[in-house]
Amino acid sequence: MNNFCKILVSIFCILQTSMVYAAEQFVSEQDIKSAVEKEFVEQGLDEDVEVEVYGGNTSFVIKDAKTTKLMVSQLDYDETQNKFSVQVEIFADGKSVAQTALQGKYYILQEVYVPARNIKKGEVIKEADLKAVKIRSNRLKPMNVTDLDSLVEKEAKRPLKKGKLITQKEVGEKILIHKNDKISLVYKTKKMQIVAKGIAQEDGAKGQRIETENSSSRKKVYGTVVDAYTVEVEIQ
Repeated sequence: MNNFCKILVSIFCILQTSMVYAAEQFVSEQDIKSAVEKEFVEQGLDEDVEVEVYGGNTSFVIKDAKTTKLMVSQLDYDETQNKFSVQVEIFADGKSVAQTALQGKYYILQEVYVPARNIKKGEVIKEADLKAVKIRSNRLKPMNVTDLDSLVEKEAKRPLKKGKLITQKEVGEKILIHKNDKISLVYKTKKMQIVAKGIAQEDGAKGQRIETENSSSRKKVYGTVVDAYTVEVEIQ
């Protein structure tokens, strides 16, 4: 076969493939779900939703069609049970070719923040370490910490896995003073201020009340962490 014949065969194959592609359209379950979710928004539901469908046909192969379009109507939903019913009609090249009645459940989505990478214990979380994702609200628990302000500049108390929801036990205020650190003990009154050397008896974050020991008197005293080097002692 000479080169000219090979070129003709190649062109024929390409044209034949294009004709088959243009003559058949596939409507998937995801196409239908996306159309239903969009209809929820059109109906005035403020929150983003994710739907599960059951009953009726959820996928179609439309032959001899160049374009398809979905029309969703008669959406009815029950907010107490998060159930819905809806009619979906499929148009091919402007003509109605199929329709199906569907039922299902819908779930309100909530934007939450999760680690964008694995975070080691003791690391201070930065905004760049987090990413926003949307998940079903019913998957959230009271122990989850999900908003940006509650996570940024907090310290990881345990290793945090990429993409995993964070709990209250896994994060906390950054530890400024660690047990056995040498610190300054500040004794304050309205008229004077005395500074003494001391040793931290436990870890402490800013504003946290911890036990310390006065290095001179060896007396145990409690105070509030001011910074990484200072504890303001409570004067009795």
